[in-house]
Amino acid sequence: MPNASTASASTPDVVARRRAFGLRLRQLRTRAKRTQASVAAEAGVDRAFYVNVENGKNNISLDKIFALADALEVDVAELFRGLVILPADPEPHS
Repeated sequence: MPNASTASASTPDVVARRRAFGLRLRQLRTRAKRTQASVAAEAGVDRAFYVNVENGKNNISLDKIFALADALEVDVAELFRGLVILPADPEPHS
């Protein structure tokens, strides 16, 4: 298993982590009864970028993670609390 410093952007582990983070972000946003657009605007990120983060498709910087936590009015640790990292979908065999 690759460690965090050697995992490439396309490894199953990285994909699974991004999906888990996005699901947690969505959970906190919906609990706060906020729209994707309102959280993105308050955090200073593009709405399309935010949607892709929630969907586990975009990597996100540490600065933006803190901005999202501020926009959601949660401690940054809440964004990572209880993450459930599921295995990535297996690649189809040809």
